[in-house]
Amino acid sequence: MNINTIVSLAVNGISMGMIYALMAMGLILLIRAIGVMNFAQGDLLMFGAFITCWLTVDLKLPLWAMIPLSIACFVVVGIIFMFTAYWPLRNASYPAATVISTMGAAMALKEIATLIWGSLPRSMPPLMKNPATGKAAVLKIGSITIQWQFILTIIVGSVFIYLVFVLFDKLYAGRMMQAAAQDKYAAELLGIPTILTTMATYVIVVALASTGGYMIAPIFMVSNTLGTLQLRAFAGVVIGGFGNIKGAILGSLLIGVVEAFSTIQFSQYKDAVVFLVLIVFLLVRPQGLFGEKIADKA
Repeated sequence: MNINTIVSLAVNGISMGMIYALMAMGLILLIRAIGVMNFAQGDLLMFGAFITCWLTVDLKLPLWAMIPLSIACFVVVGIIFMFTAYWPLRNASYPAATVISTMGAAMALKEIATLIWGSLPRSMPPLMKNPATGKAAVLKIGSITIQWQFILTIIVGSVFIYLVFVLFDKLYAGRMMQAAAQDKYAAELLGIPTILTTMATYVIVVALASTGGYMIAPIFMVSNTLGTLQLRAFAGVVIGGFGNIKGAILGSLLIGVVEAFSTIQFSQYKDAVVFLVLIVFLLVRPQGLFGEKIADKA
């Protein structure tokens, strides 16, 4: 295996890991802020891919117009998702009701996407093209060739991860969201509008997943099966340590790299390799890389 193959697989794996990390961060944010495991996270990624494909391919909007319009669409989807999948059931006597509603939301998103854009997979042009060939642009460093699409995915994913950490560590709005997540009653006594913090959390979660959909759309065909990528995000969350955002990011990057390098010998069984790694972690370190040690039952 030459150096070109190693570097290409590493970059591909890290870029896919960034997509999984964006979904994983959304999962952790909802768990920590709302207490809900979102089984529609992968389908939100799928819906975001369809929205950006529609704006780019069908409406042929330039990038400067497509980005703000797609953000507006993500905000609307996030608000609708909150008020349909969570808000009516937030006080339900059955604790798992909100979790089950996300499963229903996942199926609804698939059906809505099929009704609007059809059942046939759609292709989206690469974000950077070679003017001479019209194909995906590549970066050449000596004998090493890397697609710019993967590099852009890493850059965009890193920027979003940084912005989320800045929001919760540096900004007052992030502290309000954390306060509302820890104790809604006390937060309301302090004048924090918990409905707005909950809405903001859902909008951020949808924006993270949908941005991942936009970045992955030129790599995969845009179809309603993209939601299955959520399984890798779940694996990243478990490997990193359930509830730990930094762990979820590193776990997702590890999943992406393992998936990429498994194609060398096991291209048809890369999914099996990924979940074999997950099983090994569950056996050896069930609390994950950064999770707290799980106490033994009496």
